[in-house]
Amino acid sequence: MKIKQSNMAIILITVILFMACEAQSWIITDTPPATPSEIPPFVITKPVVEITERINCFKHAGIVFKFLNNDEEPVDRITVSFMLFDTKTQASPFIGSNKFEITKWDFVASNENKDISISLDQHIYLAPAEPYLIDFFYISEIHYIDDRVWQDKYGKYRVRW
Repeated sequence: MKIKQSNMAIILITVILFMACEAQSWIITDTPPATPSEIPPFVITKPVVEITERINCFKHAGIVFKFLNNDEEPVDRITVSFMLFDTKTQASPFIGSNKFEITKWDFVASNENKDISISLDQHIYLAPAEPYLIDFFYISEIHYIDDRVWQDKYGKYRVRW
């Protein structure tokens, strides 16, 4: 009987919490979105930093991930936002900011799953000996060939390390 009363108390407290909140948008849950429009028009894999040359992509370092375009319209460019950290110290490996926003011009057809490579060469002054850690990685903007734009300005659909 005590177990049932304990569970009822938890449920009652949860219900009161939700009723007391005027704006429930601050509550973070792992429940599926209420409407399909809240689902992003893409699927990505966890990005990784590569420190070997990729022909026609980068010579010293870059970020690689797979991008599945779930929209009916082809994509012509993708903007990614992320932060980089040193593997050993987990601090910023740069003198300036370790926050980046980079646009990659790349054609991705509807329902195509494509490898996307983002070069870091123009943002670093020393080739890293070990790959950087990536945190707070997200697709901040998708531009479609029909000039429509999808945005996630605040990283709602972010990938954490």
